[in-house]
Amino acid sequence: MPQSLSKIVGHISNLDRKQLESLIRKSVMNEQFLDSILNSMMEAIIAVDENGTVLFANSGVYDFSGISSKDLLDKPLINNIRDAALKEILQKTDLKSFYTFEVKVKYPRLLSLVVQTIPIQKEMAVSSGNIKLTCLILIRDATYECTQNTTKARETRLETMRLLTAGVAHEIGNPLGAIILHTQLMDRIFKRMADTPEMDELKQINHVINEESARLKRIVADFLNAVRPLSTKFEFTDITNVFDETFLLLNEELKNKNITLIKDFYDVPKTMLDADQLRSVIINIVRNATDAMNNGGELTVSLNNKGNWIEITFSDTGNGIDETLLKRIFDPFFTTKTNGSGLGLLIVQRIINSHNGTVKVDSVTDEGTTITIELPVRSVSGKKSLPLPKQI
Repeated sequence: MPQSLSKIVGHISNLDRKQLESLIRKSVMNEQFLDSILNSMMEAIIAVDENGTVLFANSGVYDFSGISSKDLLDKPLINNIRDAALKEILQKTDLKSFYTFEVKVKYPRLLSLVVQTIPIQKEMAVSSGNIKLTCLILIRDATYECTQNTTKARETRLETMRLLTAGVAHEIGNPLGAIILHTQLMDRIFKRMADTPEMDELKQINHVINEESARLKRIVADFLNAVRPLSTKFEFTDITNVFDETFLLLNEELKNKNITLIKDFYDVPKTMLDADQLRSVIINIVRNATDAMNNGGELTVSLNNKGNWIEITFSDTGNGIDETLLKRIFDPFFTTKTNGSGLGLLIVQRIINSHNGTVKVDSVTDEGTTITIELPVRSVSGKKSLPLPKQI
């Protein structure tokens, strides 16, 4: 028993009733004050004994475990951790040593946590019979920090690409335009000349040069669109009209590739957005889908009203994307197509993010791909009109 506590106990017999009541009242108030402080903290604080049994847990533990502090008391901590990743790390951790580690959990929701174990020195340990306070476990939500770090890393990569933009436009764009112009001039000359086997071969070579130059020009254009700052012009827009107009432009292209377009449109509210940028999103996604359906197929496009959010889905019956490649589909220059630039989905993501929306891709090999976009409904372009963030 600590010396200061021994002195207090030794004087209890000399106290009268009022003094004893005052001492007890102060003790209770101090304990309540301490509990109030600990329970108001955002971090989870857990105290365990040498056997891993929970001696104390503040209310913050519920946010990270889905279990109330009362349900944890006097029970082995490991037995009550429901997330497999967190449980595995705590099982391997020596509670008699200082540790700090990060872990991503799925229960009770997707979170990135920082967990610290702080062993209590023997001279500071609180003893009660054979039970000793051995370790404090602190758990902090670092999800926002991890998201910010990922965003900063992405912006750093984009900034590097932006620095190359001017050089690419000058060094490749101008000569490329000259090549295309001269292949067109050569084609006119060839048409005036007599047909011979040699001339047919020259025409074919000139056609290949023209086609590949045009493809390279599209890649340069995609590159510039992917890296230059977006200038978004928000206007109060009917999304359904934008889709109908864009599909009129793509109608012949879909027919030529034997693609059946299924429009599953529900009434959705008007919202502030950049119609030209939305058309670019639609065209990029539809062309990706048609490229994945070499032998024809179905493309189903849906518009759904989700209250403060508009849900847009594109589902194709194409080749699908292997699960191991899905996490790379928004990376610059990554593509599964032979002639793709690997910038289409990056452009889509940048446009949707600039509208404070989200884009998600799900795919099953040999079954097809579904791209889901969620756009906020707002009456003005300012941040104040944005709805609350979607729950994870």
